[in-house]
Amino acid sequence: MSTPGGAGGDKNMQGLRSTSMLLVLFLALGGYAYFIESENSPTSEDPPAEQAFDIEADAVSSLTVTSDNGDVTEVNRADTDTTSWSVTAPFSASADGNAASAIANSLASLEISRVVETETEDLSVFGLANPAFSVTFDAENNTETLLIGDETPTGSDRYANIGGTTRVFLIASFLESTFNRSSLDLRDRSLLEFTGTDVTGLTIEHESSTLKFGKTDGTWNLVEPVQARGDFGLVEGLSGRIGSAEMVAVEAESVDSDLEPFGLDEPQMTVTVETDNGNHVLVMGNESPAGTIYGRDASRSLVFTADAALFDELARDINTYRKKELFDFQPFNINGITFTRNDETYRYEKGTSNDDASDTANEQLWQQIEPDQEVVEAIAFDDFLSKLSGLRSESFLNTRDNTGLDMPLVTFTVTYGNEQQETVTIGQVGDAYHGIHGEEDGAAIIDSTSVSSVVEAIDMVLGVTVDTEP
Repeated sequence: MSTPGGAGGDKNMQGLRSTSMLLVLFLALGGYAYFIESENSPTSEDPPAEQAFDIEADAVSSLTVTSDNGDVTEVNRADTDTTSWSVTAPFSASADGNAASAIANSLASLEISRVVETETEDLSVFGLANPAFSVTFDAENNTETLLIGDETPTGSDRYANIGGTTRVFLIASFLESTFNRSSLDLRDRSLLEFTGTDVTGLTIEHESSTLKFGKTDGTWNLVEPVQARGDFGLVEGLSGRIGSAEMVAVEAESVDSDLEPFGLDEPQMTVTVETDNGNHVLVMGNESPAGTIYGRDASRSLVFTADAALFDELARDINTYRKKELFDFQPFNINGITFTRNDETYRYEKGTSNDDASDTANEQLWQQIEPDQEVVEAIAFDDFLSKLSGLRSESFLNTRDNTGLDMPLVTFTVTYGNEQQETVTIGQVGDAYHGIHGEEDGAAIIDSTSVSSVVEAIDMVLGVTVDTEP
């Protein structure tokens, strides 16, 4: 008599032994494979990608770039240690040093993504018989050519070939923007050639008006048609805009005398940039069919087009560039202030407490010097200075007539910084307030709420004082 389940138990045991044996065999094979692979695998990461050329970027002395639009441009480096390049063909001009250097650097660091064919009998299959664009370069007395053909189906790479060889390889597609440069791309496209830090003046002649700016000790001032402080950020930005503006296109490499077709015989605008090294003159004429503006550098014979937005910016009204803040001082750098209110003159100076027992010993305090000597309440005075320094012009008038400035509401004289002084006068006619800084031309229109806040702050200062001798 058999044990219940005995036959089934034997079968289960046999199955378990078979499974165990297979597991042991699998682990043994896995261990063997790991051992063999670890012996044969390199200890380092993938080997570095192959370089297309064995050159240093600084060794590249000349470039001939053929772009996909058919332009063939020759560029020579002036000195192998600099980024100074010149275009020598199809015209002579300064080159865009950054663009030329980018090509040289990319050639020196060019990596082969993958070799497609070591030897091919038909370069046309890859678009290399008539390449899309190419670069020929001289480096250390060697001349080589990089040919770039079609994109791969994925678009991430392009087929490439070194001239005179039959090997086809892949390079990254993004390099097209570096290598595929037209003659316009490779030339220095600056409208005027000057350095921004050298600028000392700017004159804009447009229609019947002349705008003139002068820069002294880092400060821009308006000189004509009004004399006033300039908004440094706006005028400096305008100067920088002219210096960084580039040609949109070149219409003619050389125009000796026939400027009429471009409206440059009687230009709409003439811009003169004064620098330490001389003047640079930009002349702007008619609008082109493309909506740009014809222009030329008066020192060169070529005619180009420029962005119409530059013309519009240069045609702004002079008051656009006036400084809007009535005061130059800031609450942190003011040393003294005098003002007349209700026929009484008040003078305040920043001093130091002499009370050694006080918590404010050696602390700088505002003191009223006239009409009586008093230490003023700090919070009220700081609020007054903050509101006063924040007075701004909403717009400007070209005259002081009917502004109330001949019979001022209040006049402020401030000393600040390194013995600097300024005077601001505020007048009132009805509900309108006007102000002027020093002897500037015209008058500023000031927001009535801002002036009222200053007057209220003055009354707080005059009404809240600390009766303690300084």
